[in-house]
Amino acid sequence: MEPSLPLDADAVDVSVGETPPPDPLLLDAEGIAGLASEAVVRRGLAYFRENRVVELAFEQGRRLWATVEGSVPGEPYQTEVWVDEDGEICVACSCPYDWEPACKHAVAALLAYAARQPIPESRISSAADEAVAERGRRGRSEVQVRHVSGDRWCGTWEAWSLTGSGRVYTVDLVAVGERLNTCTCPDFATNRLGTCKHVEAVRHHLRQRAPHKFARLARRGVTRPVVHLDWQGPDAPAVRLRRPADAAVPAEVARHFDPATGAFAGRLPEDAGIFDELERRGVHVGRDVRDHVRHLADDAARAERSRRLADRLRHAGGHLPGVRARLYPYQVEGVAFLAGRGRAMLADDMGLGKTLQAIAAAVLLQAEEGVRRTLVVCPASLKHQWAREIERFTGQEAVVVQGPRPRRRAQYRQGAPFTIVNYELVLRDVDEIRRELPADLLVLDEAQRIKNWRTRTAAAVKALPSRFAFVLTGTPLENRLEDLYSLMQVVDPRVLGPLWSFMLEFHVTSATGRVLGYRNLSELRRRLAPVMLRRDRRIVADQLPDRIVHRRDVELDPRQRAAHDAAESAASRYARIAEKRPLTPTEEKRLLSALQRARMACDAAALVDEEAAPDSPKLREIAALLTGLCVEGDHKVVIFTEWERMSRLVAGVAEGLGLGVIRLHGGVPTAKRGELIRRFHEEPEARVFISTDAGATGLNLQCASALINVDLPWNPAVLGQRIARIHRLGQRRTVQVFLLVARESYEERVAGLVATKRDLFRHAVEPDGSEDAVGLSRQAVALAMKALAGADEDGEAEAAAAPEEPRPAALPAAGREPDGPTAQPDRPPRDTPEDLDLSDIVARLGRALGGRVERVVVRGAGLIVVVDAVDDEVRALAEALAGDVPLVPVDRATFAGLCAVEPSLAAGAPPAAPR
Repeated sequence: MEPSLPLDADAVDVSVGETPPPDPLLLDAEGIAGLASEAVVRRGLAYFRENRVVELAFEQGRRLWATVEGSVPGEPYQTEVWVDEDGEICVACSCPYDWEPACKHAVAALLAYAARQPIPESRISSAADEAVAERGRRGRSEVQVRHVSGDRWCGTWEAWSLTGSGRVYTVDLVAVGERLNTCTCPDFATNRLGTCKHVEAVRHHLRQRAPHKFARLARRGVTRPVVHLDWQGPDAPAVRLRRPADAAVPAEVARHFDPATGAFAGRLPEDAGIFDELERRGVHVGRDVRDHVRHLADDAARAERSRRLADRLRHAGGHLPGVRARLYPYQVEGVAFLAGRGRAMLADDMGLGKTLQAIAAAVLLQAEEGVRRTLVVCPASLKHQWAREIERFTGQEAVVVQGPRPRRRAQYRQGAPFTIVNYELVLRDVDEIRRELPADLLVLDEAQRIKNWRTRTAAAVKALPSRFAFVLTGTPLENRLEDLYSLMQVVDPRVLGPLWSFMLEFHVTSATGRVLGYRNLSELRRRLAPVMLRRDRRIVADQLPDRIVHRRDVELDPRQRAAHDAAESAASRYARIAEKRPLTPTEEKRLLSALQRARMACDAAALVDEEAAPDSPKLREIAALLTGLCVEGDHKVVIFTEWERMSRLVAGVAEGLGLGVIRLHGGVPTAKRGELIRRFHEEPEARVFISTDAGATGLNLQCASALINVDLPWNPAVLGQRIARIHRLGQRRTVQVFLLVARESYEERVAGLVATKRDLFRHAVEPDGSEDAVGLSRQAVALAMKALAGADEDGEAEAAAAPEEPRPAALPAAGREPDGPTAQPDRPPRDTPEDLDLSDIVARLGRALGGRVERVVVRGAGLIVVVDAVDDEVRALAEALAGDVPLVPVDRATFAGLCAVEPSLAAGAPPAAPR
C-alpha cells in the first residue's frame, strides 16, 4: 500500500476553536511546490513512494533528520529540515544539489514526516473512513486546483496532479462539509465514497483560505436541493434528495421522493427524464446520478442483446455467417455471452478455443453493433498465430504491428478490421494507439499479464478506450484475489466495487493486515456470474485423452546444496527486515537476487557458478527420461525451464543422445517462432522442443505427448499453462507430465503452496465452487510472502504506475551474493497463535453467519469476529467454537471503540483503491 500523507480534520464538525495549531513542517502541495521545481518534487515523491527514507527522526513541528537512499547503493544522504525564527523552511543535505531551496531528498523526507502523523482514531471508524482519509492526504499533498466558474463555495473547479500526468479533472462543489460533490476522475466513478483526492484538494484549498467561512458553511450543509447517489445506506446505491435545512422544497420537486428517506420514488432508468425537469426547477442533479442512470440503461440493453443473440445462435446449430467453422455447443454459448454482454471475461480452461470464440463474437458485433476496428492485445509470441486464425476463420485483414515507430504509426492508421499488438508495444505506443486507432472492440488475450494493477503495462492497457472489451484468460486468478480484481477493472469496475471494499468483504486479515484467508466466496461468484464465463475440460472430456502426472524427487549435489543454502540464508535476512519496515529498492533487489539464485541452484550449480561443471542430478534425470521416451520410444517431448542457460544445458543432453532439438526462448525474434513450431510439428527428426516460459502461453504443440518440467513453478497457473501446450483439443495420445523437484530445497517447500492456491481458484471462480471461505495456515502465509517476493511471472520489471511495492529494473548478476550474516530460522508472527489453522474456523463462521461476518482479527491466542449485531445466534456459535479457539464476537461500533483504545487493532485496514 502506498505510504499515506496527512489530512486536516473532516470539515463536518470543524470549528475554529477546535483547529489545532498548524505544524509548519506539514506542507501541502502548494507549500512543497514553493520549495522546489516541479521536476524535483516529482523525483522526491517517487523517492518517498520507493521507501528510500530509511531513517527518520524529528522534533514535532520544529526539525527533522532523515537518511535517504540515493541512486548509488550503500551511499545514502543525510538530510535535515528545520523552521527558522521567521517561520521559514530551511534545508541542509549532504547531496551536491544546491540549485534550489530543497532537493529531492528533502522533499522525500518531508513527505515521510507527513506520513508519520497519526489520524485521530475517532475519525476512522471504518474502512470507508480510512479510504476517504487517504484521499484527503493525497489531495492535500499531490493536487493543485483552480476555480473556473460560479460561486467559489458552490461552483466548478479544475484539479490536476503534481505527478505530471497532464490530465485535468472537473470538480462540482455543492457542499463543502458533506460527500455530495462530484468529480470527473475515474476514481470518483468507482470508489463509492462520494469524494476523491481532487474534491478533497478543493476543500483543503478553501479551508486554508477562509477557515471561519469554511467551518460555518460546513455546519450549514446544502443551500439548495441536491439529488445525489448515496452509497451509505442498506439500499445502496440509492438516488436521494438532500433538502436545505432552512428552506422548503417545492411540492413539484418533493413529490418525486420518499418523504421519510428522501429516496427517489420513480423507476430507473425508465423515469430518468424527471431529472431534467428537476434541474429546470433549480435542483442540482449530480454527475454521479446521471452516470448511474446510464449504467442501468446499458445493463438492461446488454441483457436483452445477450438473450436475443443466444437464441439465434442456438437455432443456427453452431453456424455463424462470416465464420468458417462449426462451433461446438459450449463455444456457441461463449460467443453469445461475449457478444451479448459486450464487455465480459471468457475464462475457459486452456485449450478450449477461446481465440475462436473471441473472433466469432467480434464478427457478430461487426454485424450487430457496427464494430469496425478491433484491437487485439496479446503476448508477442502469439501475434502471428492470431493473424493466421483470423484469416483462417474469417478471411478478413489482420495487421500485425511491428517494426520501428514510424512503421508502427502507419500500421495503426490503416484502420484494418483487426489490428494485433503485443503488451510491450502498448506500453510504448499508448498515446499513438489512442490517437490513431480508436478501437470499437478491445480483446486482451492471456490477460493475466495485467493482473498486477500497479505495473505501467496494466495502466497503459486500461487507458485504451473502447465500447466493447473481451478479456480472455485461462487463469483469471493466479495467486491472490487482487489478480481477479485487476482484470475486472477492464470489464466493469462496478462489479467488484472499490478495492478498499473488496479487500474488506472477501479477505480475512490479522491485526497487522496480513491476509490469512478468504471469505464470502459465494457472494464473489454471484457478482462475477453476469460478466465472467468459465468452463473447464470436463465439458469436453470425451474429446480429450487422459493425462498422467509423475513427480520425480531429485537430490541436490554438494555444490548445488552449498549455493542454494547460502542464497536462501541471505534472503531470510531481508525477509526479517521486511517484517519490521518496507525494504528499500536496493534491499529488495538483493532479496530478489538471493531467491533467484536459490531457485537456479535447484537446477544446476552451473547456473550460479561459472566454474561448476555443466552437470547435475536433474540433467541426468532428463537424460534417463529422454532415453525411455524418445530413444527407445516414439514420443515427441516438450521440456520447460525458466532459465535460458538451463535450456542450453538440456539441449546439450538431448543432442548427446542423437535427438533433433528445437529451442525457444525470449531472445528468439517473434517472427521466427512460427517456423520453429512448424518444424516441430512436421519434421520427424525434431523430437525435443525446449522452451523457457516465453512459450508457456498460446502455443499449440499437440504433436508431443510428454512434457518435462525441469523446474517446478511456484505458481500453479504457470504449470497449467505449460501442460496445456500439449494437452488440448487435437491431442490423440495419453499425455505424460513429469515434474522434477529438488528435495529439501526452496523449490520443494514452495510446492506446498500449490494445493492452497488451487483451492482458492476453484472456490472463487469455478461454477461448482462449494466453499464460502478458504483459510491459509501461518506457515503457508510465511512461505507465500517469500515466494511472491521471488517470482515475476509476467517477465515485467517495470516501475509501478502507483509504486507502493517497487520492483527493481534488473536483478544483480547471478554470481554476486547479497551481503549479510547467516539468517536465523523464521519466527512466527507475534500476533498469530503458533498452531492456529484458520481454514476450518473461518469456514464454520462463513457457513453459520454468511455475510453477517464483516471482519476476523487474530489477537493473541484467539479471534475477534466483527459482525453486524451480536445476538443469541452469534453468542451460541462463539460458545460452540470456544473449544477450538477463544472467539470474541463484537459489533462494528464496539470494534471501533476498541480501535480507539488500542490502535494496533485497526492496522489491518485494507489498502485504498488504485488511482
